[in-house]
Amino acid sequence: MQRARIASQTLGLISAAAVLAAAQSASSQPDALDLLKNVEATYSAMGTYSARSTNLIEMNGANLQNKMEMSMTIAADSSGRFRMESKGMMGMLMVFDGSTMWIYMPQTNQYSKVPHEQVLAAATPEGGVGVHSEGAMAMFGSFANPFHGFRSLAANLKEAKVLRSEKLHVNGSDVDCWVVSVEYESATGPPLGQPSQAHTDQTAGFERAPTKMLWVDKTRYLVYQEDSTSKMTMPGANETMNIRNTTKFDNVTVDELVSPDVFTFTPPPGATEMDSSKEVKRIRELKKE
Repeated sequence: MQRARIASQTLGLISAAAVLAAAQSASSQPDALDLLKNVEATYSAMGTYSARSTNLIEMNGANLQNKMEMSMTIAADSSGRFRMESKGMMGMLMVFDGSTMWIYMPQTNQYSKVPHEQVLAAATPEGGVGVHSEGAMAMFGSFANPFHGFRSLAANLKEAKVLRSEKLHVNGSDVDCWVVSVEYESATGPPLGQPSQAHTDQTAGFERAPTKMLWVDKTRYLVYQEDSTSKMTMPGANETMNIRNTTKFDNVTVDELVSPDVFTFTPPPGATEMDSSKEVKRIRELKKE
């Protein structure tokens, strides 16, 4: 009888300790909204940002199962200038120098340049967004210039939850991160369920998902990983393709000197220029239909 009573008391103490530990763990987690605002403040205060990223893109549809991985180097500053470069089969270079967006495709040795006002016109609901610009930026995530997306994480927010604590290997060491689930009232851009441009047999409909996962450094409030999903309907297809994009950042540096040459594009020898104005005009005409 005494042994049974002791065992019962011991189990009670263990249960109480477990409940207390769980409560302490829950109370040690930050408020999700406060965490996102800290991230916004961190990126708003930055002068420069550079990193190397690894992007894993998984495409799943009725007739297509594909997985691609690519590495990128990224540099950006608070004025909005940025440089993003990837190598290999999906190699490309994007440079925004503050007035012109340059896009270079090394496979064909071709480049295009789009004035800032045309970039803004093509990226607004009034101007419409073509599959080339919208789809490409969705593939590469929102990190070509991190100052844009990470400065407004709490805007249009529907719900945010801190799910757990997790370590990521960044800058050569393990870093403690909060894993945050974020859901928005509607996806960035056109309302959910509507393609970003008029859909024809020659165009693709694109839809961003309103949820994503973020891995946030507990002490520096830097985002080291983003996991997001989107949907795309390819030209002539009835089935929707699901696209999952996981972006992991490494070699992250903040507020270190970045040479102005980084944000300057000089066409390589023999490179030919594509007429981007025709694409912008085509996008606007589709939007009017």
